[in-house]
Amino acid sequence: MWRLPVKQVMADAVAIGHVWRYRTGEYAPSGRIVPSAERAAEQARYDAAVKAVEAELGELAAANDIFAAHLELAADPMLAESVGEKIAGGATAADAVHAASGELSALFAQIDDEYLRARADDVRDVCSRILRQLVPSGADPFAAIPEGSILAAEELAPSDTVRIDFARVRGVVTRRGSATSHLAILARNMGLPAVVGLGDDFDRLTDGAVVALDGGAGELIVDPDERTAATLRRRMEEAVRDLPQWVREPVATRDGRPVAVLANAGSVAEVERAMRAGADGIGLFRSEFLYMQRQDGFPGEEEQTAAYTAAAERCGGRPLVIRTLDIGGDKALPYYAFPAEENPFLGWRAIRVSLELREMFRTQLRAILRASAEGNVRVMFPMIVSLDELRAARALLEECKEELRREGAAFDERIAVGVMIETPAAVFMADEMAAEADFFSIGTNDLTQYVLAVDRGNERIAAMYEPLHPAVVRAIRLTVEAARRHGCETGICGEFASEAAHAELLVGLGLDELSVAPPAVAAVKERIRTLDMPQAERTAHRAAEAATTGEMRHAIGCG
Repeated sequence: MWRLPVKQVMADAVAIGHVWRYRTGEYAPSGRIVPSAERAAEQARYDAAVKAVEAELGELAAANDIFAAHLELAADPMLAESVGEKIAGGATAADAVHAASGELSALFAQIDDEYLRARADDVRDVCSRILRQLVPSGADPFAAIPEGSILAAEELAPSDTVRIDFARVRGVVTRRGSATSHLAILARNMGLPAVVGLGDDFDRLTDGAVVALDGGAGELIVDPDERTAATLRRRMEEAVRDLPQWVREPVATRDGRPVAVLANAGSVAEVERAMRAGADGIGLFRSEFLYMQRQDGFPGEEEQTAAYTAAAERCGGRPLVIRTLDIGGDKALPYYAFPAEENPFLGWRAIRVSLELREMFRTQLRAILRASAEGNVRVMFPMIVSLDELRAARALLEECKEELRREGAAFDERIAVGVMIETPAAVFMADEMAAEADFFSIGTNDLTQYVLAVDRGNERIAAMYEPLHPAVVRAIRLTVEAARRHGCETGICGEFASEAAHAELLVGLGLDELSVAPPAVAAVKERIRTLDMPQAERTAHRAAEAATTGEMRHAIGCG
């Protein structure tokens, strides 16, 4: 048995189980020599694959000019000639495409012209599409996860997590990752112990080894002895208990100021989990996971309407805030190739994607509106940086309302419209936006990285990602003050709110709602019940005037 102290254990929970290693990688050439009589058939396979990719890219190019260049590359004579020569020499079609991709991308990468150098990424992307046609991925590897496993992976992207049945998983360990990655957020939402960014010690995890994760102690234990394993299993059993009744009721400070404690969710199952945890509603429903679970194209209106309606029904009249598609950055779709970007978090993502792919956006808005007839549904737009974007999104929402009226479809005519405040631009424009929005929700995960210019997924500078930085707290204060001037409700839905120790600061700053990870609902509500508003406001004032993070922590009493 050996114990490894780890800093980044998501969720104060315990898990013990056998390691199941997930391995993924790029195409591995077979090296097979194709007999002369079969080479014509191999060429035909390549030609068919190119035609399929051209059809796929043709649809994408119709919606986005970025893919027009990819469409040209798929039929590029240089690529076809290179692949053809290799097939004629005995390579399989897949091996030929892989080799040609490496040669052509290297050729482009050496060119002095910046535009042509960028075509290297386009070549790799197009060739990857052709390879997927030639070598289908087959069965989903995550379907093989045994019940009660500790899932171990080099790294898990959001597109991976949506394919995992977490009912079969007790804990997760990754070599790379940060405390603010989407896997970490998901783990906290589920109360699932997860060690992210384990580093080189990850190599000690072999398939089938018994591993325990202790979130409370911040430990990973490999091959625990019988006594340790028994203690951990007993703690796992004790963690399953009924919540006190007061957790399921609305809460207020000791002097009567109500504060709603909602939860974040990404699926109907997570909504159910949040309601069982005592949440007052869903303050952030991440609709992108509905898109990421599919393998063959954007979800249609009926599919989305059914999902949003089911979520609203689970809320039982409590608020359901649906964030429109927040894709891009580190969240990809298996059926839609996003352009390679040097800075994806500063690139084509969230509302920028939706406003450009208008038909896709229209489908989602219609579904949200139709679901609003069945519950207390609100709609929220992510990554807004200007009034122009807000107005464009609202205009499309009004168009969808008019369409539904003509069709005789029911919906909430007065559906509340919100803006996520997660960029410095949104903070500086909060006065103007509050005049045109019904509510704000401060997304501290992105707001922190944009205010501090710190990539929240970069392990090297992870220590610099600090939501208690004075600049971040002052940005929250400015947003709340602007919202108050216009009677605009303000909530917070970032991971920052899930720490009960931060409740006094957030309530003192004047936030109306805190949306947290479901396992944190009880602790946050319990903390709010102990607060006194005048004292909370004094604490928040001292904190907002702090000059350093250390002073901030001292002001709010958390180290």
